[in-house]
Amino acid sequence: MIPVVGHQTSNVPQISGSRNMQIDHRGRRTGKKTCAKTQDLERRNEIRNQTVSRSAPDPTSEINAQLCSGMSQEGNSASNTLPAIRSLPLLGTGLLLGLLFVGCGERTNDPELSFTKFDTWKVPAAGRFLPAPRGLYADENDTVYVLDDAGRVLVYDKRGKLTRQWEMPEFAAGKPEGVWKLLDGRIAVADTHYHRVVVFNDDGSVSHMFGTQGTGPGQFVFPVTIAQDPNGFIYVGEYGDRQRIQKFTLNGEYITEFGQHGSKEGEFQRPSGVAWQDGLVYVVDAFNDRIQVFEDGGKFVRIIRLPEKSSPLEYPYDIRLDRNNQIYVIENKAARLTVMELDGTIVGRYGRPGRGLDQFYQPWDLTILSDGRILIADTGNHRLVELTP
Repeated sequence: MIPVVGHQTSNVPQISGSRNMQIDHRGRRTGKKTCAKTQDLERRNEIRNQTVSRSAPDPTSEINAQLCSGMSQEGNSASNTLPAIRSLPLLGTGLLLGLLFVGCGERTNDPELSFTKFDTWKVPAAGRFLPAPRGLYADENDTVYVLDDAGRVLVYDKRGKLTRQWEMPEFAAGKPEGVWKLLDGRIAVADTHYHRVVVFNDDGSVSHMFGTQGTGPGQFVFPVTIAQDPNGFIYVGEYGDRQRIQKFTLNGEYITEFGQHGSKEGEFQRPSGVAWQDGLVYVVDAFNDRIQVFEDGGKFVRIIRLPEKSSPLEYPYDIRLDRNNQIYVIENKAARLTVMELDGTIVGRYGRPGRGLDQFYQPWDLTILSDGRILIADTGNHRLVELTP
């Protein structure tokens, strides 16, 4: 179990500024926005190629730290307010953040999670490009499977050593987002932009594929997540014309589906993560900022409600449950890890927007190792983060 550091009071900054932010079909925020309060500070504090951790690689692409944010949402689009702060020096950062946070924020009493170590695993370069991790899965032996935005499947041992890798059959149209190791040892990937599921043998050769583009039973439009239950059934969540979860046999035969586009009970706006536990399917409903629970036959059960005193979820992108029936959620917009009980009671939270230690930038996925370590796909920072309790 992860240690919790009391009940802390933290600021959730909200700085006003110009807004021109959209969400693309992959759920990624695009566009620019500026905060007038930070423009002068940005000019005076622009420092490039600053490494903030001895073990964390410096991304080759320019990544702006997301320090204050606000969101208005309608349908599948959103507007956010982020100050454009480039790489910050270690010295003086606290003072700068203090200046930025003046006048920002509501307060929260959510407890904070405590970790003894924040470390990173290297994502190998693809030519001159430093890819970003997107999908994660750890098996019972702590072998970790990673999808990156170079169209590769990367396989690591439990200490973060890359042991092998292979490429998707095709990736010119876009990169996959969901990965799962099946009970028979094969690896299933939600091949998002090719509207199918690709099943690999352990050596990286293709076993078979199922699904075609479309809205009918067994078809997909942008499948983004995949999971398997102990009985062998496969669940695939898609974000496109049909916002739904489909259930299949191990061989890819269609069984049933549930969900549609919307914000009512049982409806989704980007069902981006799925977890099965004790006959129930837990789905992170990203753009509706919530977790929904269904029977594994598809019947809606409930929405997990957080306590009123807690900060709401902000773009929950993936979900895991541990052996203690605690829920782990990675929040893309809030850039944090949230751990809660099945009833929504917050066990603790960790992380904030940024590039340094204890920070994430648009994280997409997480997985839990057998010894309690947590791996996070810190996508915007082009790194895998390892958190040790």
